[in-house]
Amino acid sequence: MALRRLSMLWLLAALYPSVACFAQSDAMATTSEITDSTDQAGALAGKDESKPSYVALPIPQSNPALGSGLTLVGLALYNPNQSDRPWATGVGLMYAGSSHAFAAVQQASLMQNRLRLLGGFAYADLNLHFYGVGAAAGDRGVSIPMNQVGTGGLLQALYQVGDHWFAGMRYENMHLKSTVDLSALPVLGAVIPEADLKLNTASLGPAIEYDSRDDSFYPTSGVSAKANLNFYNKAFGSDVDFRQLTASWNRYWEYSAKVVLAARVAGCVVGGRVPFTNLCMFGQNNDLRGYATGQYRDRALIATQGEVRWKLTQRWGVVGFAGVGSIAPSFSELLSEKLMASAGAGVRWQASKAYKVNVSLDVAFSKDNHSVYVYVGEAF
Repeated sequence: MALRRLSMLWLLAALYPSVACFAQSDAMATTSEITDSTDQAGALAGKDESKPSYVALPIPQSNPALGSGLTLVGLALYNPNQSDRPWATGVGLMYAGSSHAFAAVQQASLMQNRLRLLGGFAYADLNLHFYGVGAAAGDRGVSIPMNQVGTGGLLQALYQVGDHWFAGMRYENMHLKSTVDLSALPVLGAVIPEADLKLNTASLGPAIEYDSRDDSFYPTSGVSAKANLNFYNKAFGSDVDFRQLTASWNRYWEYSAKVVLAARVAGCVVGGRVPFTNLCMFGQNNDLRGYATGQYRDRALIATQGEVRWKLTQRWGVVGFAGVGSIAPSFSELLSEKLMASAGAGVRWQASKAYKVNVSLDVAFSKDNHSVYVYVGEAF
């Protein structure tokens, strides 16, 4: 529900796995109890899906950016028009240390899944750290405290234009206030224009998706590819003008009845007078699990990862994953930059047999950090 913006849309990412976090249209559910009867009532197309599956769970969290805390997520999965893809309505509330956030998200499919709608809103007050810009700044690991308070949202509408192809428009808006000690920036070798500390950013641009997966929540075959080109312009209510392109490609193979292989490639590039809050950065969209959000940020990013998903029993499974990526001042310099790597393993429990929704626990290791992630759905 990725969100490409700074982490004020953190909760949207908790409700959608890569919703680019939220930019992925695969709803992430959380559950403490979904009965078999509810599962069967909300199963596959052709069955009675008039009864929604309600999902709720307190999710403990531990990550390098916010520290330890708790996220409360509620979600309803339902299918009022017998679409190929279920509808989802979700809300989330996060507390971690002195940080807190709220988000709401809605996914809908109309016209027999030819029209896909996505909308979300979030508020956040987050205490983070600013490391500077560039790979060298991230490698130093030196940061200064930063508080960010913001509200924002997005609307996206996609219409089917061919077999598995969807195209449309995406609108994003954010009001963000950052508080940071500008006098401490020379320690990081960084400069932040004072105008960037209080910004309205708004964008409108084309979005395109290719989706041939056999399932939205637990795909075993097919491809999911997405690209968004966001134009931030004063005509849309933005204080600054710049451009941002984000793209991802996910591929799934069913190796056996119990083993699925998954691969992902994702990239980001920005141009124009880009605020430091809108630079490409690791840690937002599960592209390299294990990195603190914002420690590595620059004008271009690329990451690739692979994952093995193994079902041990009907409801229990394990995963192993690894990936590499880099950031650079421009897209042409990405391949010449030093690669960053991460790896880890996780446990899966199938909370809903009807929708094949997993509760996920991952432990990821990177060069300087290790992180624990608890969420619902798959990382990608």
